Amino acid sequence: MEEIVSTVVVEYKISMYCKACERTIAQVISKFKGVETFTTDMIKHLVTVKGKIPPEKLLKKLKKETGKKVEIVVPSDASKSNAGDNDKRESTPVLFDERGESPLFTMFSDENPNACSIM
Repeated sequence: MEEIVSTVVVEYKISMYCKACERTIAQVISKFKGVETFTTDMIKHLVTVKGKIPPEKLLKKLKKETGKKVEIVVPSDASKSNAGDNDKRESTPVLFDERGESPLFTMFSDENPNACSIM
């Protein structure tokens, strides 16, 4: 399979209904080789990934690791102009720049003695 040498931006539609779903998806993406940055938007069920990645490989990895239905979103100018009218709540997407160095990934880690005991 060919490797992609240029940086691409890909949007994936994936169901996220809680912070645990969002965190699981973030962990899978952050471990994928070539990912530079990504954002998750739980309200719109979208994940935007930027990096030197093959989009189809990440799609398969997300499906396998999360067990969720994942689709690549094809941008359409007409749907974006109408989508803003229906969305009344403003959402702040979560931005992940660094892989593994973020406190988000160590907060609920098994190696962290101060991690949440409910998990």
